[in-house]
Amino acid sequence: MPAVISDHQVFAPNDLAEALQFMADHRDESWCPVAGGTDVMRRIYGNRADAKRWINLAPLRDELAGIHDDGGRIRIGSLTTMTELRQSAVLHNVCPLIRQAATSTGVVQSQNRATVGGRIISASPAGETLSVWLALDAEIELTSLRGKRCVPCEQFMTGRRQTAIATDELLTAVLIPVSKHPSQRMLFRKVASRSAGAIAKVVLAAIAGLDDDGRYRDVRLAFGGMSPIPLRAHAAEQLVEGNRPCESLGERAAIVLTRDLSPVDDHRSTADYRLRAARNLTRAIIAGRIGRAVGLDLS
Repeated sequence: MPAVISDHQVFAPNDLAEALQFMADHRDESWCPVAGGTDVMRRIYGNRADAKRWINLAPLRDELAGIHDDGGRIRIGSLTTMTELRQSAVLHNVCPLIRQAATSTGVVQSQNRATVGGRIISASPAGETLSVWLALDAEIELTSLRGKRCVPCEQFMTGRRQTAIATDELLTAVLIPVSKHPSQRMLFRKVASRSAGAIAKVVLAAIAGLDDDGRYRDVRLAFGGMSPIPLRAHAAEQLVEGNRPCESLGERAAIVLTRDLSPVDDHRSTADYRLRAARNLTRAIIAGRIGRAVGLDLS
C-alpha cells in the first residue's frame, strides 16, 4: 500500500538560523531535512522512508543555492540543483565532468528539483555526482549552531545511505579546490542498462593532471556502483603517477584495481561484470585512448 502522507509532519523554517535552532532543539526527535524530494518522496510512497518528520529546506534557497568563486576553490550551495550544475559555465571550465554527471542524473524533471546536498546525503552507492566530488577531492561543509566544519568527501560517506553528518547539522555547501594543473585528462562514464533514467552499474570519474613533459600528476580514479560507498582506486592512482600515457601503463593500472575495489553482486549486475567494466575503462583512460585532455580556463 502507498504511504499515508497525513501521518507525516513538516516544519518550514524562514531562514538558515531558524532551521539550525530547530535542529538543535529537536536533535533527538528524528527530524530529517528534505530539499528537492526526488529521493525522499520515492521512499515515502514506497514505504521505505526512515522518518516521518521533515524539515522543508525550500525557503532557504536564497541562502543555500548558488555557485561562487571562493578564493582558490569553488563553493556550491547545497540547494543548487542538477539543472544549475548543467548550466554553469564556471563549473564547466573547472571540471566538465560535473555537467556530464548532472546530465546523467535521472530525467530532466528530476534534475530541475534534485539538489547537490540531497544527492550527497542520500549516499547512494551509484550516485553519479558523488564519484565526481570524490575525484575532485571536494570537501563537504556542515553547519550547526556549534559552528562549521568541513569533511573530505572520502570520509563523509560511511556506508550505504550512511554519512558522517550529526543530527543537528545541515549540509550547506560543497567546496571544490581548483586544480594546480592547467592541463588535465578527464573522463566521466556511467555504465547502465539504458542511457537515461537508469541506476548505474558502474560509475567512473577520472581526473589526471598532465605536466609539461606529458606525465600524469595528481591522478584520481573514483568509482561508484561497485560497493556500498563510492571509492577511490588509490593503488592504481599511485601506479600511474609520474608516468606517460601508454597501453602497458593502462594494463597495469587495470590489474591493480582489485587492491581497492571489491565489486558486489546484486540484481542490477554481477561482480564480474562490474570489475571487467571498471578495468576496461581504466585501461583505456590511462592509455590515453578515451577521455579528453582539457586546458582549464578560469577567466
